[in-house]
Amino acid sequence: MTPASRKAQETLRRFGQHVPLKTLARYLIQRQTELYLNKSGLPDVELARSLLRYWAGKQGEKNREKAKNKSNYRSDYKMPPPMSAVRTPYKLPEGLWLVLSDIHVPFHSIHSLEVAFDYAKVQGVSGILLNGDFQDCQAVSYFHVARRDFPMEVELTIDMLDFIRNEFPEIPILWKPGNHEDRLAIYYSSYAPQLSDLPTSNLETILGLEQRNIVFLDRKQKVMAGKLPILHGHELRGGSNSVSPARWLFLKAKGNAMCGHFHRPSTHREATINHKNIVTWTTGCLCTLEPDYNPEANNWSHGFALVHVEKGGGFDVENLEILQNGRVVGVH
Repeated sequence: MTPASRKAQETLRRFGQHVPLKTLARYLIQRQTELYLNKSGLPDVELARSLLRYWAGKQGEKNREKAKNKSNYRSDYKMPPPMSAVRTPYKLPEGLWLVLSDIHVPFHSIHSLEVAFDYAKVQGVSGILLNGDFQDCQAVSYFHVARRDFPMEVELTIDMLDFIRNEFPEIPILWKPGNHEDRLAIYYSSYAPQLSDLPTSNLETILGLEQRNIVFLDRKQKVMAGKLPILHGHELRGGSNSVSPARWLFLKAKGNAMCGHFHRPSTHREATINHKNIVTWTTGCLCTLEPDYNPEANNWSHGFALVHVEKGGGFDVENLEILQNGRVVGVH
């Protein structure tokens, strides 16, 4: 059966009892133009209508009888596929991973990044996870800003990626998108929907990540460091005003977990009735602590984490805060 006939049958099954065939023909032309072209290469409503009439049994007794004998005429009565995304967790290889959250290029903190990179080199990290909000994407946000210059943001983000790759030339670098990276897709769908499905309309292509040997994970894809789930944090929604973001994460995750997003390093521990310890961590940010929209009234802190992924799913976490003098201390 041709694709044009299959679409005609599907349309008849859904709408054939209450919509005129000529209206359905125009619907097919609108939805599946390429299937109903005449010899001149132009959309042909009569071609679509003719197929609809054939499968509706309205082209004479012989054709009607023939259509009724088609074994697959009613076989499409089945549950439709869901539109929800299937996200398979990304499993980090064994080794020592540097986890950096909320760098927000071009509003990054050079000092805190230098401290984090120097510390990571001494520790001999084997991989880097950029855990969301690496690029701020302010220029395509809904918020009012004095200057919108997305090309400039792209240029500086590329420069930062090249700097990191140069500092760590041999190890894998993964980028898990956060809520700020989502801004570009939201901008396209809101203001330029016809461009949103182009292969060039995503950060992975714009920034040349494949050519830079940087893996860009799927939107809201969970990362597993052994048996430790790592999220950016926006996936769980809420918690921005929590006294302890790590406790908020515990109440949401109901198990060991790590996230960024809150720009506040914190750790929370609880034990189950069976004396199993559960720990949650939120990591600090690596951006300016005095953004234009809230320069004084936030309680952000610089920080990062080291996660040792062990064989068999074990893991060990160092949640680290960067003090103003550049000293690195553990968050307990």
